Amino acid sequence: MFVPFETEPALCRGDSVYLVGLGTNLRAQSRKSIVTNPCLALYVDQVDRPRYGATNMEVIELDSDFGNEFTGVLCDKRGKARAIWGSFSDQDYQFVRGIPIYMISQIVNSIICGGNGSSLLINGVKRGMPLIRTLEVSLSPILLSEARNFGLSNDWIQALDEKDPVRRQVLCVEGCYAGSKAENILKQSDMLLAVNKELITCFHDIENACQALEECGDNDGKLKITIFRQGCEVDLLVGTDVRDGNGTTRAINWCGCLVQDSHPAVRSLGFLREDGYGVYVTKWSLGSPADRYSLTAVKWIVHVNGKPTPDLDAFANVVKELGPDECVRVKTVDLDGKPQVQTLKQDLHYWPTWELRFDPDTAMWRKNTINVLDSIHG
Repeated sequence: MFVPFETEPALCRGDSVYLVGLGTNLRAQSRKSIVTNPCLALYVDQVDRPRYGATNMEVIELDSDFGNEFTGVLCDKRGKARAIWGSFSDQDYQFVRGIPIYMISQIVNSIICGGNGSSLLINGVKRGMPLIRTLEVSLSPILLSEARNFGLSNDWIQALDEKDPVRRQVLCVEGCYAGSKAENILKQSDMLLAVNKELITCFHDIENACQALEECGDNDGKLKITIFRQGCEVDLLVGTDVRDGNGTTRAINWCGCLVQDSHPAVRSLGFLREDGYGVYVTKWSLGSPADRYSLTAVKWIVHVNGKPTPDLDAFANVVKELGPDECVRVKTVDLDGKPQVQTLKQDLHYWPTWELRFDPDTAMWRKNTINVLDSIHG
């Protein structure tokens, strides 16, 4: 089934749409529904273990759907796709909302036209991936009535209300990504009022401002942001970051624990050691040496036998030289910044050291052995 994209105009409250998709029996189903909220600011609670969570996203609510197990597409009466009906996971439950199609089509169009990032094999064709400029800040909206209680002036409230009478909100900083250029400049509870003297009331305004930096060829990569902080208006120059969206492309399995560079879900927590990340432990396997000696996930390995491991290359160089019966001293740091030193013994027979690397030329993952028992005795 193919449904063509339609990006404009945006859906409005009261619009009729058709929810189309496959049911549990893999039969096509459709239902006519009414848009009750076309711009609901999505908020997903942080979970105990860092994982992907939608941030700075507005989604669509309907008056009726097929339940939380059903995903598909929202179409208009002409059959044009207006939104993806997608699934989101909170810490306690799963729910579905509509993702406006412009979020999808912008990236798809950039890939089709060819970006200025590294090449990736897609359906047998190498394409340059787009590089996305972004303000790496977690934001949440608050109503203008609440902003008034925090001291925002009536002039600003009136201007923001006139600019966006539907949302009637102002964006507030919840936190900055660790290692981002906005870190240490924007602070929690800052209200974002304007970018380059243009009023902002939603996440899309921030995205458009970042995109404008790319289109004008501004190599400075900074936004002039007017904020409201502790009763005062402040003008700041805030740096933006450029990301390729490739995510994790390399991981190492050592003693049964999987280590990698810190992914965005970890960085969104805002913690970064001053002397570098180390390598992040994503998971560990039951029965492995890591499990036996309590080297669990959600922490960074920063030293192995006293040698620093700031990145995967340094970590690989250290662990490949370790002997099979050698006692290994590991220094870790958890998400609260608490250090710990542990000692474990490798089991290279059952738990050899190996790595996975993503090859963009073939779009496949390749497994390479780093340290096994046979290679040591041979």
